[in-house]
Amino acid sequence: MKRDHHSYRPMLAQAIRAPFSSKDWVFEIKWDGIRAISYVDEELSITSRNGMELKHNFPELHELKDLTRNAVVDGEIVVMKDQKADFQAVLERSRTTSLRDIEYLSHRSPATYVLFDILEKDGKALTDLPLAERKRILKDSVRDGEHVIISVFEEEEGESYYEAAIKRGIEGVVAKRKDSRYELGTKSSSWLKIKRDSHPATV
Repeated sequence: MKRDHHSYRPMLAQAIRAPFSSKDWVFEIKWDGIRAISYVDEELSITSRNGMELKHNFPELHELKDLTRNAVVDGEIVVMKDQKADFQAVLERSRTTSLRDIEYLSHRSPATYVLFDILEKDGKALTDLPLAERKRILKDSVRDGEHVIISVFEEEEGESYYEAAIKRGIEGVVAKRKDSRYELGTKSSSWLKIKRDSHPATV
């Protein structure tokens, strides 16, 4: 029998100009992809920020059903090209309607779903727990697969992490307070994004 989950709107990050370091924060890659919240039970739903169902466009992500049970997880769907996230490629995949083209693109431009949060487990909402605790539950509740991975984060050293990310051609980083609750549908100051194009280059 299908379990009824709550419906969740994603928590969003505010933009700031410069990276920083702090023992109270964790730092993650800012992936250039499609934000998606997934509801995993006997059935699977992968939902975009605007409520669009994505599971049909990304059949390779159906493995999520084998990697966790009775969970609601949050993350970013990306398509990697030359070791970088290619936003146009993932956008093309999200807009493809032909079953034959979807199948072809799933092999030519396979997606990776990078999970960074868990909002519900076994029918219990986790949004009021601090981020650090949700990260532990996510790691305990979901296995890595071929196309689904748990986000790796850095603690404290935000500035060096940002510089390393930029050198690799990554768009930027997201800083998150370890004690932050998940604020549904809110652009929160507890999550901060620092993008390459918003940070003045140093000479």
